[in-house]
Amino acid sequence: MSGAIEAAKIVSKDLGINEDALIREGIGEYIKNRIRACMRDRLEILSRYKISSIDEFEKKVHEGTIPEHPGWEDMITLENLDNSIAKLKRELTNIRNISLS
Repeated sequence: MSGAIEAAKIVSKDLGINEDALIREGIGEYIKNRIRACMRDRLEILSRYKISSIDEFEKKVHEGTIPEHPGWEDMITLENLDNSIAKLKRELTNIRNISLS
């Protein structure tokens, strides 16, 4: 048996919490922490360039207001962060739906 599964059994018993609920809540909190980390990274990039969106970023790169290097790399990072946030939010919804079943 996995150490994590054994730990979940022990903790759920010690705290008087349903094991499945404990695992779902733990996964949910992990996902929320990852979303916050991605959002923090996203905000750091946007703040660095004093912009509020990827569209504004792209416009400023095309205008030459933001240098292409490292601008394009940061824009790709922003797109990847947005994709990660969207994926994590979908997974969070899936976890919440499982808990309603």
